[in-house]
Amino acid sequence: MIIGRVSIRCLLAAVWVWLLVCGVLSVSGTQLAAEDLRRNLLLITADDMNADSPGWMGNPLHATPVLDAFAADSHRFRNHHVTVPICQPGRQALMTGLVPHRSGGLGFNPINSGTVTLPALLQQRGWFTAVIDKHPHMKPDAEFPWDVKLSGSGKNPELMRQHMDELLQQSTAAGKPFFINANITDPHRPFPGSMQTQAKQGTNEKRGKQAQRQQVAEQSVERVFSARDVQVPEFLEELPAVRREVAMYYTAMARLDRTFDSILQALQASGRADSTIVVFLSDHGMSFPFSKASVYRNGTWSPVLLRYPGMPAAAAHDQFVSSVDLLPTLLDLLSVPHPAGLDGRSWLPLLDGHDQPQRDAVVTHVNSVSSGKDFPQRCIRTASASLMFHGWSDGTARFRVEAMSGLTWNALVAAADSSPQIAARVRQFQTGEPLMFFDLTADPSERHNLIADPAAAERIRHLGERLLQHMEQTQDPQTNAFRTAFAEWRGQH
Repeated sequence: MIIGRVSIRCLLAAVWVWLLVCGVLSVSGTQLAAEDLRRNLLLITADDMNADSPGWMGNPLHATPVLDAFAADSHRFRNHHVTVPICQPGRQALMTGLVPHRSGGLGFNPINSGTVTLPALLQQRGWFTAVIDKHPHMKPDAEFPWDVKLSGSGKNPELMRQHMDELLQQSTAAGKPFFINANITDPHRPFPGSMQTQAKQGTNEKRGKQAQRQQVAEQSVERVFSARDVQVPEFLEELPAVRREVAMYYTAMARLDRTFDSILQALQASGRADSTIVVFLSDHGMSFPFSKASVYRNGTWSPVLLRYPGMPAAAAHDQFVSSVDLLPTLLDLLSVPHPAGLDGRSWLPLLDGHDQPQRDAVVTHVNSVSSGKDFPQRCIRTASASLMFHGWSDGTARFRVEAMSGLTWNALVAAADSSPQIAARVRQFQTGEPLMFFDLTADPSERHNLIADPAAAERIRHLGERLLQHMEQTQDPQTNAFRTAFAEWRGQH
């Protein structure tokens, strides 16, 4: 009988130890688990990279050979759209799993106090958390409690390697798994080679700051593209100045690839690559008209690469997914419970080869922009169509964002004087219309608004009802404005 009791006690003790090691039990709110049994997380972002720029998305320029090789062995979410195509609110949505009006991160302002974030969740459970660049776009500090914040290596491949080595060594010394958010700041403006054109704008003080930033941007450039090398994206116009600026953009893309390589080399040298989840995406599209800071297709379209230990065979996924889905997906892969009330849904079923309902559409948002002005936009898009609501468009308001500051927008405005087609394109972007519907099969660049076309009425009605339902469910502050515009359209159709 004593032997039996001892055996039971030994068994219970062994089970208790096993639960501690696996992280099922916790002490003082921190999960205790052997570091080698918990995965690390490396989240890498590009800054203003268009979806169709890397080779793995079909670009013939092959400016990103390292990124393309990584993609070949990764899960590829080709129809991923960021919920906000602007730096700060977009990154805050990614880190909270919430649409902007639910986190409070509408523009260049902090999220609401008490909002749960990915770094806070993982730090509480024993992960070492660190970020390289872009941390000023994740606020307040209390909700983004990074153990270490580093800056200045986003456009410098050599310094990025040093920063990664430093962080990996610190996490090893701490005896903790790591979550590192490494933010590459290419191909964000200013582009390599653009000092002269950038310096023409703004006050003397502003020119000085631009010149200093440009000196950083010129560092570590090895592969330079000329206007002859590149193709102008279809959503832009074939003009000499546009082609020159696109070439500068691709020179920045080539440096991005070298920086990405530095990050992967540091991870491999650390000996921890086999226990690390690696994610790559851009925060939104390129800093050109009809892309960044707009809900047009190229503004929000940002394919995701995902590689993790023990994953099924790499595959391409064409379901429509959102950046608010990343947080629950990563928490599942890290075996961390979800916080309540998330707007995103985990991709785990998709990764396991199953389907998910309601993956045929995605909703995207813009509220205020970097200038602080409000330009509310909403869009619901599928593979074949997009319906946009521009709450700011009243016939007199003029849209203005950073993506209009370079050579391209000025070239469009100048060409509009002699080209009715380009003049219409300029009006479309700068003045807009409250409701816009585009047939993406015939018009992937979203040039021809079919909102008044009777043949499109049934599709518009269907998408409008779905968008309204989403806005009502998330308590979107633009709900009444959209409801009014949609009701007016329905009254005419």
